[in-house]
Amino acid sequence: MIRTIRLFSVLLLITSFNGVAQTRNAKNAIVSEEIIFPYQNEHVHGSSIVMLPNGDLLAVWFQGSGERTADDVRIMGARLKKGLKVWSVPFLMADTKGIPDCNPTLFLNRKGKLFLFWVAVIANKWEDSILRFRTSTNFNGNEAPVWEWQDNIFLKPDDSFAKEVEKKFKEMPESQAGWAGYAPLYDNMIKEASKDLLKRSLGWMTRIHPITLESGRILLPLYSDGFNFSIVAISDDDGETWRPSLPIVGRGPIQPALAVKKNGNIVAYMRDSGDSPSRVHTSISTDNGESWSLSQKTDIPNEASVELCVLKDGKWAFFGNDINDGRYQLSLYLSDDEGSTWKWKELIEYQSDRKGSFSYPCLIQTNDGFLNISYSYSLGDGKKSIKHVVIDPEKIAKKIWSEKLGFPQGKKVLLLHIDDAGMCPEANEATKRYIENGHLLSAAVMMPCQNAASFITWAKDHPLADIGVHLTLTSEWKNYRWGSVSKPSKVPGLIDPDGKFYHEVPEVVMHASAKEVETEIRAQIEKAIALGHRPTHIDTHMGTLYGSTEYVQVFLKVAQEYRIPANIIDVSDPQVANKFKQAGYPINDEVINNVGEYRLPKLDNFTSVPEGSTYEEKRNNFFKLVKSLNSGLTKIIFHPAVQTENLKSITGTWQQRVWEGELFADPVVHQFFKEEGIIITNWKDIMKRFEGKI
Repeated sequence: MIRTIRLFSVLLLITSFNGVAQTRNAKNAIVSEEIIFPYQNEHVHGSSIVMLPNGDLLAVWFQGSGERTADDVRIMGARLKKGLKVWSVPFLMADTKGIPDCNPTLFLNRKGKLFLFWVAVIANKWEDSILRFRTSTNFNGNEAPVWEWQDNIFLKPDDSFAKEVEKKFKEMPESQAGWAGYAPLYDNMIKEASKDLLKRSLGWMTRIHPITLESGRILLPLYSDGFNFSIVAISDDDGETWRPSLPIVGRGPIQPALAVKKNGNIVAYMRDSGDSPSRVHTSISTDNGESWSLSQKTDIPNEASVELCVLKDGKWAFFGNDINDGRYQLSLYLSDDEGSTWKWKELIEYQSDRKGSFSYPCLIQTNDGFLNISYSYSLGDGKKSIKHVVIDPEKIAKKIWSEKLGFPQGKKVLLLHIDDAGMCPEANEATKRYIENGHLLSAAVMMPCQNAASFITWAKDHPLADIGVHLTLTSEWKNYRWGSVSKPSKVPGLIDPDGKFYHEVPEVVMHASAKEVETEIRAQIEKAIALGHRPTHIDTHMGTLYGSTEYVQVFLKVAQEYRIPANIIDVSDPQVANKFKQAGYPINDEVINNVGEYRLPKLDNFTSVPEGSTYEEKRNNFFKLVKSLNSGLTKIIFHPAVQTENLKSITGTWQQRVWEGELFADPVVHQFFKEEGIIITNWKDIMKRFEGKI
């Protein structure tokens, strides 16, 4: 596998499959996308979106020469009328003259009253912000709502606020790495600030929309750049009056997004503005938002504001920058267990040059079941807008292949696969030993090699064996070579000056047409069939059939015509697609679409047994690899052989191959699989499951 990745890194340099800077992987899930207004030179940021009862969408954001230091910052809005595809010309939503207005959020209460919350930044300091709101019941026109009431929300946390801060800081491990406006170095400065009635009453800022509990209680999430943590404003009279919860304390949990669990507990997901590593924070309230647990970091990387939404089917959606080095990536996660695990992820924005900025999202589910998301959008050229994206969550929340095939949910299913059978007597001997002893069943034969026919003859006497064809288009060794199964005159582009296959994958791609490749791989399959064995699967030696988009198409075509499953990875998952892109594979939109149309079983992941300087190190590296895998169907390839002088003359990797001939007969490895709950499978089993025979 290391050799294959190196070859594809070279291949990537000499070919050009992907030339665009921005990569999108949610093509099938995105229903529509557009910027709400033309690109602006002014700073536009911090959007919110709401669906009105008549089906219109209303969006808001703040806009001006900067943020808190620019006094011309105002709240702007736009409307997308139901059935239209173009947003209205932006209009003014709120403006406190001479003072920056920031962080707007929209909300409809249960009586149908529209609220606009935002902050006026007094003295150009976040920690002095005043929380403001205005309301309307007349909002179905073509422009801004007709505002009928406006006021400030003044919260007055009592001494229980300071006691809660003191209590929670005692629960936290000591650290001086955090930052807050009132405490640049020391935790005790935050505790002292919490005793100051003015400081704990000012500076609470909006960011994420409120939620309504079954009781009708409204929870408005707030945060403070002074304290560098969060709080919730509570209303039990549909937004007429507000009072503070106890604070959500931690090192940097700000801008909370709220979700209600089925048991009534409320979960806050928050941006990390504290010590490293930067990770999304969570906190739980078991008393309807009155008090909150000490915030804890999750495993999700975090750069900026996050969003959370409970969907109508019970799934949870999470949206945010799941990176630590910029805002060039936004991802949508879905969970079917209330955030305990996030089984599905879709990359919505990604810019490979890292110059773009996509952040501060608002996420809602509209009546049609689609997710509507707005967020700040810039490609790094100084021009900015707010983007609106509509996503179909049903196209994201798909089962992984192990689950589609009926394996238990959440389990790691390994297809441990022997490559290079038939290459030499040493490879054949090691492969036979594994199969005869019942340790492993799955292997693939290199039909152009001189020892392939004898292996096929042996395989016919072992019906439980899972024997495929290792489609071979390269001959990599210096002194041990092979050529085509087809007549060389039929596949001249595959033949080097020595009359053998080329050594390296890039040479094949430069010389051989897709038609020649198809001719040769069909000949290799037919040779196995002529010897009396129908292959159970096909894969690709050195990854050559992933060498170009055209080769991939041929690979898929032949597999489906013979109805023999191929070594195809499901690249609809952006994490998987990016992994193989980074390894040099030409995973472009055309390949992703072709793989999506492929109608035989696919793999969730693919990797190889790692190397090691000793057998024990190699075994431990293998254990680490397996532990790092996500649940799903993963194919792990390896190349076992028995030690001989002939093997040493063929390959410099002979020691790794000899150890791989011992690895899966090792009782320590078998015990490891048992302890980890690993399921071992093979292509025969996979096809039986796929065809409904299990």
